[in-house]
Amino acid sequence: TDASGFYQFTGLLPGDYLIKEESQSGWTNVSPVQIDQDNLTSGQNLTDQDFVNFKFFSVSGTKYEDLTGNGKTADDIPWSHDPVTIYIDENDNHVFDAGVDRSTTTGAGGAWSIGGLTLADVGKNIYEVVPDGSQQTGILVQTVDNPGSGGTDTGNDFTNFLPPAGQGLTPGFWKNHLDILTQELGEFHSGWNSNTSFETIFEFQNLSKIPGTPSIADALGAKGGGVNHLERSSAAAYLSAAVTAVPDGPGGKPELNFSFSAATSSNPAIIAILNQIDTNDDHTLQPGEVIAAVRDVLNDTNAPTSNFGLTGQPGINDIANAFDAMNNQTHPDASVFLI
Repeated sequence: TDASGFYQFTGLLPGDYLIKEESQSGWTNVSPVQIDQDNLTSGQNLTDQDFVNFKFFSVSGTKYEDLTGNGKTADDIPWSHDPVTIYIDENDNHVFDAGVDRSTTTGAGGAWSIGGLTLADVGKNIYEVVPDGSQQTGILVQTVDNPGSGGTDTGNDFTNFLPPAGQGLTPGFWKNHLDILTQELGEFHSGWNSNTSFETIFEFQNLSKIPGTPSIADALGAKGGGVNHLERSSAAAYLSAAVTAVPDGPGGKPELNFSFSAATSSNPAIIAILNQIDTNDDHTLQPGEVIAAVRDVLNDTNAPTSNFGLTGQPGINDIANAFDAMNNQTHPDASVFLI
């Protein structure tokens, strides 16, 4: 062929001919690789005996770190942690199968690319192997598109949030440090202390939902399962959330980080419930979110949410177990609270 792809054979005798093209590395055939022409006659001219090829293409993208946990936005930065595996899911099982799936790992600045793709690859799904301890906040699955012969399908980006290690404080901690409880609760809401009613703090409208009239300190010592379990676990969770909401620690930061991540619990159901409780999706439980979940699961009048407590929804023990997971995270020493 010449520079424009044109070819011709001249001076051929009548007869049968088989026209083939030589396969070229990095290209695939779109048309048949050979043309049969039988019984050519004297003086006959054949035109449009064409071969069509498609050059292998590639897909590429960038791995980003989501600094705020709010999805892919302008404040994200290129991934600077351990390389992340990106793969094309050849058997559509949503799992990376080494030796089956074509893959690569992210390089400097989070960039990645996979080449050698043909038209047969268009429409296949692209996934990342989610880094340990991170949460996907951008597009979860990308798709191989056709960029044209020899092109690059760009912009297949993945974004992950790396939450700081969560902290928690157990009911026992708060029960044994009523001085800290009074200080921190009073900083969050002036006038509240260890004797303030649990029902007042949790804004109950139906006062029959909680047995008796326990103070927040009493709630921390509630014994047994069911509502009592919910009472003590939520009391501790509320106090930790209140500490986190007041940035009065060293450097103007909170004295506690009451956040959660995949590392908070090995039980996916617990993480799913925490994500439901976390209505503003910041991976940190706020006092109002703890209140809403407790009132919701107990079907209190005019509860702020309606995600729990009904048939098919997480129940009292589920919510209590989720709070336990939060409360049992690594806890700071009592000395961090500025008594």
